[in-house]
Amino acid sequence: MRKTTYISLTFLVLLFFSCGQNSFEKKLNGKWYGINNNGRSIMHFYPDSLIFSQMYRDNVKWNANKTDIEFYLPTITPDSLIKDKITVNYKLSKEEDTLFGIFKNRFGDNTFNFLRAKNYVEFLNKKYEINFSLPENDSIKALKTVRIYGLKVFIGYANNKIVGKTEYSNNLNNLETDIKIFKDSIKPYTHHLMETHKSSLHRRFHLRVFADKKIADSTITKLLPVTVINKLDSINKHIPDVFNYKSTDTVPIRIFRIYKTNEQDRELLDILKGKEIQSNAHNVFN
Repeated sequence: MRKTTYISLTFLVLLFFSCGQNSFEKKLNGKWYGINNNGRSIMHFYPDSLIFSQMYRDNVKWNANKTDIEFYLPTITPDSLIKDKITVNYKLSKEEDTLFGIFKNRFGDNTFNFLRAKNYVEFLNKKYEINFSLPENDSIKALKTVRIYGLKVFIGYANNKIVGKTEYSNNLNNLETDIKIFKDSIKPYTHHLMETHKSSLHRRFHLRVFADKKIADSTITKLLPVTVINKLDSINKHIPDVFNYKSTDTVPIRIFRIYKTNEQDRELLDILKGKEIQSNAHNVFN
């Protein structure tokens, strides 16, 4: 009886807030992921509040009409008494699954686009137009690799065939080039950190493979057979081997298969579950 009463009250509360929204606000309800930063920015519109997963955990009141969304954000900290008014000039796609717009505040204007999805994996499915469902295994632990050094690879199905893509290409034929583009895109915050960055890049670069649960590890390995010259070792071949250094032409890429996690989206973005699998691929160290 008590459970029935609780459900009824919850329904009435949701109904109250829903009825209080206009037709434009109702179309915005749901979770939206930033396309340009690969889903790291998240806006979740509720009937009574707006939550920014990467900025503030506190609920923000909002309202919207056909062209504008308005809300107030703390200027420094979530408990600040001073708040900035944010006006968002927006437009929904015809399918109402993509949100385009311009954030406007006293500091200027910033363009944005967001994709509607129930969770991070669905966002990746939609953005890269590839269907995959991650495997589940409670014994798989969180990755200890650093996120910014991991190039995302997606392997799933299209027209009942196994297909693969990266963050940069619609296939896996350009993997060597994609790795170079990815490495070049990672920059240290300051110039004096350049040498440390280069060392970290050599040691920490890896592939993060989001593959469908029906696809075997061995299939993933076969689809990623990159072999290229290790430039550092090529140089070291001409240096006297006073330390009994054994040079090799190639260095294996580390490949981590991503598994499904029950963590919240904020954690899913930063702490993925995965395991290292066998690799026949190799990597350029430059």
